[in-house]
Amino acid sequence: MPKGAELFQLLLFLCLIFFALFRVEREERFLWFEEEGSLELRVLSPPQESEEGLRVKVEILGGDFPELRGKKALLLLYRSVDLPSKSFSMFAEVKAEGNRVYVKGSYRDIEDLISTKESIRDLYIKRVEEKFQDFQTRALILTYLFGEAREFLPQDLQYYFLRTGLLHLLVISGFHVGMVFLMLRFCLPYPYGLWLGAVGVSFYVLLLVPQEPPVLRAWLMLLLWVLIKLQEGRPNALTVLFFSASLLLLIEPSFVRSYSFWLSFFATLYILLGLRLLPPSDSLIYRYALLPTALSFFAFLGVSPLLLSFTNASMGGIIFSTPVGYLFFPFTLYGILQILTFFSLPTFPLEVTGKLILHVVSLLSHLDMELRTPLSTRTAYILSFCMALFLYVLGLLRKSSQHYRG
Repeated sequence: MPKGAELFQLLLFLCLIFFALFRVEREERFLWFEEEGSLELRVLSPPQESEEGLRVKVEILGGDFPELRGKKALLLLYRSVDLPSKSFSMFAEVKAEGNRVYVKGSYRDIEDLISTKESIRDLYIKRVEEKFQDFQTRALILTYLFGEAREFLPQDLQYYFLRTGLLHLLVISGFHVGMVFLMLRFCLPYPYGLWLGAVGVSFYVLLLVPQEPPVLRAWLMLLLWVLIKLQEGRPNALTVLFFSASLLLLIEPSFVRSYSFWLSFFATLYILLGLRLLPPSDSLIYRYALLPTALSFFAFLGVSPLLLSFTNASMGGIIFSTPVGYLFFPFTLYGILQILTFFSLPTFPLEVTGKLILHVVSLLSHLDMELRTPLSTRTAYILSFCMALFLYVLGLLRKSSQHYRG
């Protein structure tokens, strides 16, 4: 596609950012209240114990506040040690502060348990829990393959991945989507393999994992790429990225306030811009060691400002992503085979590779490579966009110089 298409999609994306911000801010003006009423809730993460009771992330399914339907909230359940069910209704205090919602109540305020039919995802998760007895391996599988909340991982494992800068490997995004697609793509000849891969990825994204921004962005990009290939076209990765991000913001404007959306977007954007700057080479060392490390550097460059606006950033992700990523490759490959066979294959390969990954990450966590330079959110976004523009211009200059020499 010509450069004009890139600029058009970029302008469309920027317009939709402002449109999404306008819509979200307009809606949030009416979400400043503190009242009591009945709510239908669905638990999203493991409960965390505190002095007051249990704290847990929930989704509001319905109740006396229709404007909160579908929103995420933090539930504090006083004087409780366990949750009665994954879905229940209760009478509670509700406090809304723009895009933040807090729900408070006691165990005695629970009015009814909501019985819901088990989804395909629930069946798979139950199957994993039956097949894998080792708690750490089971937690890694549920987090890595099924997108369960990171709270399912023991605290020490969360710390290891965070300290090494490898927490992004646990987020379901392009790597998972790409692996599912490639495994199915080569099961049938062209073009039927493309259709099979697209259908398989759609099944995985829509039925087996939570529809979070990173996985939706990767899914849309892959579908667009497949459609363009089926039309005998040549996909432009930047145009596909901007169009996918624009479509997400159009459908779900609240993503404009999502850290996971922007982290995924900037990581992908910087990788694509980095690919335009890196020289081609047929060397195996370059292709399988230097190139992945360079792309990890560009991804870190893209996400580090935003990370520093709310936590620390570890430069370990640049160095460790490639070797640990290769450890995750057989784990992912066999995990997808297990998904395709409803976990009917022997569990031994996943258990061994899972324990190896966790052991290696725990060893690497002893190296302190964290950056502790807090940034304001506004500064973080400005830096990320400005550096992206700088890399884009460098790519244009490099291409122009190559054309001139040619």
